[in-house]
Amino acid sequence: MTERVLVLATADREALGRVRQLPGLQVAEAAGQLWLRGLPATGELPLPVRGLPALAVYALDADGRLFPAGQRTPTGRLPVGLAWQPIRAFVPLELPTAALPAQGAPAYRVQLRASVRAEAGVGLLTTLAAWHAYAETAPEIRLRALRFAVAADGRVLLLGTPLPPLPGQELWLHAGLLLPAGFDFEAPLLAPLLREKLQTAADDVLLFAADGSWECVPASAVLPVTRSAVRLTMEGFGA
Repeated sequence: MTERVLVLATADREALGRVRQLPGLQVAEAAGQLWLRGLPATGELPLPVRGLPALAVYALDADGRLFPAGQRTPTGRLPVGLAWQPIRAFVPLELPTAALPAQGAPAYRVQLRASVRAEAGVGLLTTLAAWHAYAETAPEIRLRALRFAVAADGRVLLLGTPLPPLPGQELWLHAGLLLPAGFDFEAPLLAPLLREKLQTAADDVLLFAADGSWECVPASAVLPVTRSAVRLTMEGFGA
């Protein structure tokens, strides 16, 4: 046997993003199915591959015959004429982007003031360089507790606890709004009103700065943390 081949439904294309970082994989699409090749002929498949919603797993011999897993009799052949692509080309990287331009200024002026309350931090604004350096060496258990989004200007929003020991602006949560540590709204009852007026979707993040400006971070831009996701983000910024 030369390698193993997986078959997935075309509808599961996005799932291939889980294995985008693995070297040597190629993908082709035909008749409503995705064919994934480049996997070792023997041994345990990488964990990300085992998590794919595969319809079938085959061993492939030098003549193009397909053997179902654990079987010694072929049940078909690898389709001819498939247009194979490197998986990184087939599933291009979509950079997580947050800190989008403000969704429009509120009709009233929002003012923050220094607060004497010490609230637990649930978020951190830091730089991509600092975040990448930390993610490369931090224990996996620390990374799994976080989510992140990256702005076009290189700012990184981290959410979760415990927060990493990185330079930046710590944030606390007030009525579903993220505020800089040490600041609160001038009018305490303003927070729930702002949440109602400015929030675009239930899971979006509304982030306020000390000067009262704000921006909406779509929930779709806030991603689970993996080392590969952070590395690919750095690559996307040309770093």
